Amino acid sequence: MNPFLFESATLTHLPNYGAINTTQLAGYLSVGDAAGGWLYFWFSEASINPEQAPLLLWVNSHPVENALFNLFDEHGPYLLDANGRVYSNPFSWHHHVNYLIIDQPLGNGLSFSTHPRYLPDNYDEAAQQLYHALQEFLLRWPCYRQQDFYLFGCGSAGHTIARLASSILDGNGYGQPEVRLKGLGLGNGQISPQIQLPSYIEYAYQHRLINLEEKHRALEMLQDFSLAQASPIPLRRAQASRIATAIENYIQQCSGRDKHDIRQPPGNHRQRLGEYLAKPAVQQALHIDPRSRNELQTMPQQLLDASWLDDSAHLFPRLLDQLKVLLYHGEYCMEGNYLGMDVWLNNLLWSKASNFRQQKRQSWRPYGLAAGLIRQHQQLSQVIIQNAGLRAARDQPAIVLAMLRDFLQNGAENPGAAGEPAS
Repeated sequence: MNPFLFESATLTHLPNYGAINTTQLAGYLSVGDAAGGWLYFWFSEASINPEQAPLLLWVNSHPVENALFNLFDEHGPYLLDANGRVYSNPFSWHHHVNYLIIDQPLGNGLSFSTHPRYLPDNYDEAAQQLYHALQEFLLRWPCYRQQDFYLFGCGSAGHTIARLASSILDGNGYGQPEVRLKGLGLGNGQISPQIQLPSYIEYAYQHRLINLEEKHRALEMLQDFSLAQASPIPLRRAQASRIATAIENYIQQCSGRDKHDIRQPPGNHRQRLGEYLAKPAVQQALHIDPRSRNELQTMPQQLLDASWLDDSAHLFPRLLDQLKVLLYHGEYCMEGNYLGMDVWLNNLLWSKASNFRQQKRQSWRPYGLAAGLIRQHQQLSQVIIQNAGLRAARDQPAIVLAMLRDFLQNGAENPGAAGEPAS
C-alpha cells in the first residue's frame, strides 16, 4: 500500500510565484514493492480541452538530471530564472497535453527508497518500476487512462523509454490495464553507444572543437572503449563506461565547450534549481518527502555504467512498426548528435528501413520560416533543430512546441511543414 495515496496531491501555491489556479498535482507513486520505494511525480492538466488532450510522460535522463530541471528550465508550466523567480511559461507543453513527469530511477532526484535493495541495478528494473508507477497514477486518476499516451525524453532516457514502451505493449497484450501508447519522442537520444560514441569525436572535429592530433588521441581512447566493452570480464567491461566519460571530458577540456551545447563553456546549469528545492517552504509546497535527501539515495554503479554498456537498438524495430516515432536533435549538442543517429538509423533493420534510408533531408519550416532539417517516412521522423543544444525547448521554445503539436496531430509523417530538399 502506498501511504501517499491518503495525502492530497493538489498544489495550491508556489513560493516566489503565488497561488496556483490550474490543476497541478505532485507527490509520490509506488514502484511496486511494499514500502520499498517511491518515485516523485508532477502533473499539469492540459490548459485547453483536457478531456481530449493526450497524456504525455516526460522521462528524465540521469545520473544527474532531476526531472524538475526539465520542467523549470524547458517545457513545464513554470520557469525559474537566474534570480530564483518563478514565472509562467508561455510555451509550456501543458497547453497541448496533459503533462506528467516522473522523477526516476530510484536514488535520483526527489525519488527515494527505504533500503538499497530496492534501487534498480539495470534499465530493465528501472523501466518496470516506472511502469508500475505509471499504472498507479492512472489507477488513482482514471479519467486520463482513456487518453492517447506519448513518451518523451532526451539523452540516456532513450534506454528507459525503449524498455518502458516495450513493457506497455507487453502489458496491453497480456491483459494489464491498457495504456493507449501511440508514440514516442527522443531528443539527442543515446540508444546504441558502440555506434554513437565514435560520432562524438567526428562531430567535435567537424565543428573545430578538437584538432587532428586531439582527434587521433580520442580515437585511441575509443579503441580502448571498444575492447573494454567487448570483454567477457565484468570488471573490465565496466571500465568502458569510465573510458566513454573520459572521451567526453577530454573533448570538453580541449575545446572549452559544453557537450550539451557547444556554444557555451561547461557549467552547472542546475545549481539554481537545487537552491530553490532546498528551501523548506518549497519542499512543503511541492510535497517533497525529506527522505529523498537521505544517505540511501545513491544509484548503484551498475546503473550509472549501463548508459554506456547497454544497447537498446534491438527494441526499436518493434516500436517503429507499432508506434509513431520522433527523433530530434539540437544541432549544437554533441551528445546523441545527428551524425551518430544517422549511422544507427542506416544500420537498423526494421520493416520500412530501406524506404526511410532513401529519404533526403528537407528544409523544415513549422511557421513558414526555416527552423532546421527533416527526413521522414511513415512512422518515423528525424528533425535537426537549428540554433539549439540539448535543451532545445529552452533554446527554441516556439519551434519545439510547434514540432510537438504537429507530431501529436499529424503523426510522424508531418511534424511541422517541410519545404524544399536541403542542399
